[in-house]
Amino acid sequence: MFAALSKAFAQLPERTLRRSVILSVLFALVMIIASGFISWLLIAKVGVFDIELLDKLSAAIGAIVIVVFAFVFYPSMVMIVAGFFVDRVAAAVEEKHYPHLPAPRDQGLGEIMKSALGLLVVTLILNIVLMPIYVFTFFVAGLGFVIFYGLNGYLLGREFFEIAAGRYMDPKEAKELRRSKRFTIFGAGVVIAFMTTIPILNLAAPIIAVAFMVHMFQLLRPQSGT
Repeated sequence: MFAALSKAFAQLPERTLRRSVILSVLFALVMIIASGFISWLLIAKVGVFDIELLDKLSAAIGAIVIVVFAFVFYPSMVMIVAGFFVDRVAAAVEEKHYPHLPAPRDQGLGEIMKSALGLLVVTLILNIVLMPIYVFTFFVAGLGFVIFYGLNGYLLGREFFEIAAGRYMDPKEAKELRRSKRFTIFGAGVVIAFMTTIPILNLAAPIIAVAFMVHMFQLLRPQSGT
C-alpha cells in the first residue's frame, strides 16, 4: 500500500500530472473561498441580537462552526473534484507504470460524476447524522476521529477503487473485487480520508487519490486480467 502511495506522490511534479494538480488546487480553492465568503456574509454581516458584543460573539462561534464543518464535509467534495480528472490522471499513471495494459473501458464523465454525486449525497447525510456523535466522542479518547476516518475511509476507498477498477472491469466485477479485498481497500480509503483533512495537502488530495488507487487496483487485480 505504501509503495503505491509513494509512487502517486513521486509522479505529482511530472509534466503529465502537473496541470491536473494545478487545476485541482485552483478548483478546491475556489470552492473553499466561495463557501467561506457566503458563510461570512451570513454570520458576520447579519445581526442576530442587535447587541454589538453578542453579535461579535455569535460571529466568532459561527467562524468556529464553519471551520469544523469544512473539516467534516471536505472529504465529501473530494470525489466531485476528482471526477473531472480521473481519465487524465489514470492515463498518465498507466502510461508510465503499466504500459503493457490494453486500452481502458470508456467510462465517460457522466458515469463517473453520477457515481461521485451519489457518494456526495450519502457522505453528506451520514456525516450530518453523525455530527453530534463526532462532537460528543471527540472528548472520549479521540473516538470521534476514529468514527470520522472510519466512515469516510470506507466510502472514499470504495468509490475511488471502483472507479480505478472500472477502467478495466464492468461495474459488477469491480464491486466483486473490491469486496474480496475490502480490508486493504478500507485501509487505503482511510489514508485518502486523512489526506483530505491536512491543510494544503488536501488541495491536491483528489489527484493523489486517483493515482494511488490506480496503483492499488493493479496491485490487487487478478494477474490473469492484465
